[in-house]
Amino acid sequence: MTETEIEEWTAYLRVSTWREDKISLDLQRAALQAWERRYPNRRIVEWVEDPDVTGRNFKRKIMGCIRGVEERGRRGIVVWKFSRFGRNDVGIAVNLARVERAGGDLASATEDIDARTAVGKFNRRILFDLAVFESDRAGEQWKETHQWRRAHGLPATGGKRMGYVWYPRRIPHPTLRGEWTLQEERYEVEEAARDHIEALFERKLGKELPTPDGYGQLAGWFNDLGYRTADGNPWRYDSLRRYMQSGFAAGLLRVHDPRCRCDYTANGGTCKKWIHIEGAQEAIITPETWERYEELSKERAALTPRTRNPTYPLTGLVRCGGCRKGANATSARRSGGQVRGYAYACGESRHKLCDRPVWVQRALVEDEVHMWLAREVAAVVDAAPSSPVVLNDDQGRKQARAARDRARLEAEHTRLMSGLSNLAADRALNPDAYPDGVFEQARDRLLAQKRNVAEALEAAAVAEVAPDRSKLIPIAVGLLEEWDTLVAAEKNAILRSLVRRVVATRGAKGVRGLENSGKTKVAIHPLWDPDPWDDTPA
Repeated sequence: MTETEIEEWTAYLRVSTWREDKISLDLQRAALQAWERRYPNRRIVEWVEDPDVTGRNFKRKIMGCIRGVEERGRRGIVVWKFSRFGRNDVGIAVNLARVERAGGDLASATEDIDARTAVGKFNRRILFDLAVFESDRAGEQWKETHQWRRAHGLPATGGKRMGYVWYPRRIPHPTLRGEWTLQEERYEVEEAARDHIEALFERKLGKELPTPDGYGQLAGWFNDLGYRTADGNPWRYDSLRRYMQSGFAAGLLRVHDPRCRCDYTANGGTCKKWIHIEGAQEAIITPETWERYEELSKERAALTPRTRNPTYPLTGLVRCGGCRKGANATSARRSGGQVRGYAYACGESRHKLCDRPVWVQRALVEDEVHMWLAREVAAVVDAAPSSPVVLNDDQGRKQARAARDRARLEAEHTRLMSGLSNLAADRALNPDAYPDGVFEQARDRLLAQKRNVAEALEAAAVAEVAPDRSKLIPIAVGLLEEWDTLVAAEKNAILRSLVRRVVATRGAKGVRGLENSGKTKVAIHPLWDPDPWDDTPA
């Protein structure tokens, strides 16, 4: 036998996330080695392992194996069973076609089928359909389990959570070896970590620092304190961000929106329609802290990477008055050479989408903001000797009304959660008492009511903690006093807590360059005033 007759194959080993189908990698490897020995002209030249990975999508290492057939001339891919290739009918069809189009084959070490024949191809199709059916059936069972756990305020997958001690439902029996005993599954706050979790959110919100810490800085701080993830690995910026955004420390559970009908497991978890529901665990951080963190997350998500790491005090705050879109810092050539960040220019002007694009020197806009701060601070100082600053009567009434609405909605939310739990428990004890479809209709009605109450509760919470001028002016005083000593990023972070936007509107139409800078109008929209752009279209 010559060397050219040897066929090079890639072995792909995958351990499913479904517990009843967790066939170890060692057993799969043994079966694949036996398959290799049965065919003397075949050699497995690459072993690719995917431990604890679902087959419901193709965001896996199998894609590298397929590229090996397409680009490196591999004869094919061999798996323990065809189900290891995938359990998604659309993904199977698309990626199997890629393998065969490149002249490769897909072989199974334990299912001896010749897919080159019509009968073999039909049998392989049956095996794939069976794998998809088993995956769908297991998925339905897990969805029912997850739904029951969510109704009882427990995370769908259980496991350890940072800042909490996990008491799992099943534990080894204290006296009988090999036996198990059951207990109430619950999460209790780990008191030693409570202060650190609170400080984590405070540092992210910038309450104790001139500027908020990034997730990377916070991960390093957490690692220095000796904390590790549930898997025992060091914290990284992405894992810490997922933990904070889960809302577990706020007594919440992050779940896929039941109104979304996509199969987010088959989509590789890329769906962004997630909501928060009440959990059974005690909250470590306050609802107000969580609301501020959510607002910060939404605000940061809408920013460009450059805006998240500002270069100038007004980065991300300046808007063009003509089109109401962003005005970006731009360079300009002057006698001394190219000057970076010389002016703010309408970002839509390059596409000719703004009728009155603004172009104004950056120094003029920053000076106007500085003078506005001085005017606001001076007004408070002048009024201070006569009387302290108090809440506006209308503002006070609105916040009092929002507080009453919030208390009422919280009670209604608690009542609906109790109703869901009681309904699930009664059905588990008396399944025959519920004709087909009755339980589902009652459950869906309660869930719809709970979603409406949750949305109203969020709106009431936002109204209750609406920014107030008397609370924000002291921040402006500190900013004005330290203006010359703060760096641009620090100024930017503090200004974001005071200002919605800085609007630069071009003066006379057709006037450009330096002449236009002198005629440009600069307006500051503070957070404590109603948004003037809410009711007026651009």
